[in-house]
Amino acid sequence: MSLAFGSFYAGSAATVEPSAALAEKDAVITGTVCELPYQAYNRFYYVVEVNSLPNAPQTLKIRLSSQNALNVEPYSQVKGKVHFFLPNGGEGYSSRSYYASKGITLFAYLYEYENVKVTAPTQKPPYYYALKLRSVLLKSVRSMLPPDEASLINGVLFGDKSSLSAQVNSDFRTIGISHILSVSGLHMATMAQLLMMLLLFFKVPKKLSAVVAGCGVLCFMAITCFVPSVVRSGVMCLLYLLGIILSRRPDSLNSLSAAVLLIGLSNPYAAADIGLLLSFFATLGLILLSNLVSRFLNKKFDKIKGISPLVRGINGIMGTTAGAVLFTLPIVIVTFGNVSLAAPISNILELVPSTLMMNFAAIAAVINLLAPQSFLAMPFALVAGLLAKYMRACAHCLAQLPYASISASYGFVLIWLAGTILLLAATLLMMKSRRLFKATAWLSVILLLTGIFSYQLSMHNVTRLAILDVGSAESIVLTRNGQAAVVGCGGFSPNPISSYLRAQGITQLDYIQPLTLTKEESENAAELINQFSPKQLVMHSDDCMDSFLEKSAPSVNHVSAYDTTAASNLWSNADIRVQSAGSVSAVQITVNQVTVLVCPTGANLSSLPNDWLSSDFIVADSISENVVQYEPLYLVLSMDEEDIRKNAVKIQKLNPIATGGIGNIVLQMKDDRTLKLRRE
Repeated sequence: MSLAFGSFYAGSAATVEPSAALAEKDAVITGTVCELPYQAYNRFYYVVEVNSLPNAPQTLKIRLSSQNALNVEPYSQVKGKVHFFLPNGGEGYSSRSYYASKGITLFAYLYEYENVKVTAPTQKPPYYYALKLRSVLLKSVRSMLPPDEASLINGVLFGDKSSLSAQVNSDFRTIGISHILSVSGLHMATMAQLLMMLLLFFKVPKKLSAVVAGCGVLCFMAITCFVPSVVRSGVMCLLYLLGIILSRRPDSLNSLSAAVLLIGLSNPYAAADIGLLLSFFATLGLILLSNLVSRFLNKKFDKIKGISPLVRGINGIMGTTAGAVLFTLPIVIVTFGNVSLAAPISNILELVPSTLMMNFAAIAAVINLLAPQSFLAMPFALVAGLLAKYMRACAHCLAQLPYASISASYGFVLIWLAGTILLLAATLLMMKSRRLFKATAWLSVILLLTGIFSYQLSMHNVTRLAILDVGSAESIVLTRNGQAAVVGCGGFSPNPISSYLRAQGITQLDYIQPLTLTKEESENAAELINQFSPKQLVMHSDDCMDSFLEKSAPSVNHVSAYDTTAASNLWSNADIRVQSAGSVSAVQITVNQVTVLVCPTGANLSSLPNDWLSSDFIVADSISENVVQYEPLYLVLSMDEEDIRKNAVKIQKLNPIATGGIGNIVLQMKDDRTLKLRRE
């Protein structure tokens, strides 16, 4: 314990704290691009190791962003003026610690109007060629398969999530299989076993095969960028292969401990890497629980000789699923803020296909790399593509189920988790019979179901107004007794909105209304319409010509178009008034006499009725002089944290509450006019 705290303090004092002193400062830097560039949210990102900067720590690695792409490759030199800032969050488990686990202690954006100089690599160490090979393999997969299937395969096989759609990420998180997208033990073991199998098939001696497989493991670690979860599984695989070479049998638990110890000593912040945490606890669950569950199921159900192999195979999958799901559950709750009730069935349906997909995709990518356009790789690519299509479709179907996941912000979820841990601890201390484990499992299930039922009972006749954390845009969701309305469909994708609705058990919308004429919001609204078949769509008359909304309109019971104003009443206690305010629409929502004014960017507030401007809450995604001059009880800012920080002085007197990557803002209003304001 003292070693862990000592190494953490030393790492923090040497790299993290000196870097924090540079936040909110400008500087001209010269740095080396040390990873492959990637694109996300209409910006380009580069991991850069700074070579020259006064008063900086000896090793300073930053994530640099730019609006336009730079003509760089790994180990190119970049010189330019940048602005430093810290990642979101503070001490403890946060985005800042997560990036520190990757060695990145600061973010920066490039002043592109200044002189930016890019020079070709002057040195090409071995890691340069590993990154180039990674780039070629990613392109190899993309050249053989449609974009959706290729992005999933690259995400699962190589950990490249940059091209993975937000829909797939959301679906995998909802049904509790995010660990499949974290390159870890499953991937490493699959690659090592595949390589060993091929070598042994060609009559290569076993010990020599283990040596070659060990070299393959090291190469795979480099190709996947030595992320902590890969290093953990790679060290375990190398210890296993070393056991074969030395004719020894390594202990799995000792190998896991040794791998985590090495990673922690080299980078104490690795403990904040989500992939490593999921990988470690899933592996621990497999070691401690998987075989116990499999043997128990075999005793119960393996009684017919004819189908014995099939039954044992299914029981093995069940054991693996139980170990992975139960041991990663606390991490999933803390990290993703939800509990997936679909995880047991989803892991059974997705685990084997993902393993087969990795095998076929790896073979296809290598063959296509060695013999491009030879069609030898196509059979393997076809099977991998079909498996990827199945995984996407299966995940999406399961994610559509009501209560596929429930939010961990509900108090009963944490009570259930704590209660289950206490029950398990008591069972281990008192264990005299295996029947206690069965009783513990049933008590845990009963506790969870009781929590869900009691929560639903407490929310009866309570109207929830949630300002969702969707970036610099507005999306407000009203829910009451299993009914829902959506005002504003902003954000980079509709997934935060649909995930929130699914977590509330919503399968159909009563009302939906986009606020702007942007292509982004129209696409989001159309997708939500297709998923939730709303009873009423309210939109500006100019929106009627939008192709996305036009295609989805048949899924709506009633479409209402307005030129200037519109009004709707929901559930006898909620009124929604809409008024055109320039190129966008402003909305006033009244629930139990509590008023909320929604002002998208570009709204002309001078055209709104006077009573709207005295609303209790104002929701905005930008800070304009029009908004600042009014004094609501609270100003809710639906925007990125960087934008909030720039306008801190303007808004400090307006009781600001921000989403800004921190979480949703929720108003819970009862019919007796009791109001509760909380963050999820």
